[in-house]
Amino acid sequence: MDIQVRTDHHVRGKDELISFVTYEVLAGLGPFEHRVTTAHVHLSLENAAAREPKALRCLLEVRPSGHAPLAVMHRATTKDDAVRGAVSDMRGVLERIFARLDGGRRRGAATVRRTA
Repeated sequence: MDIQVRTDHHVRGKDELISFVTYEVLAGLGPFEHRVTTAHVHLSLENAAAREPKALRCLLEVRPSGHAPLAVMHRATTKDDAVRGAVSDMRGVLERIFARLDGGRRRGAATVRRTA
């Protein structure tokens, strides 16, 4: 899985941050590593000019093999919480998508569709 980390000009993208994000993505999405080709992580500060507490936004987009790209967004007050929240949300999305694609409907199970 190729992981790319991007930040806006308000969030410093130091090597420590990139290492942390890469570790969190690999740890959280590890079970899907062979089914996901790339993961794009975008960290930005939503209210840089406002006087209210800073809100960081983590946008995580993954590209599963043979499927349209999927994206989730998580807001938090710290970089760590924003990244972990987005990874957790994406893990849930991937679990549901792959469960539907793999198992979908069992053979012989009843269907809700009307027969013609």
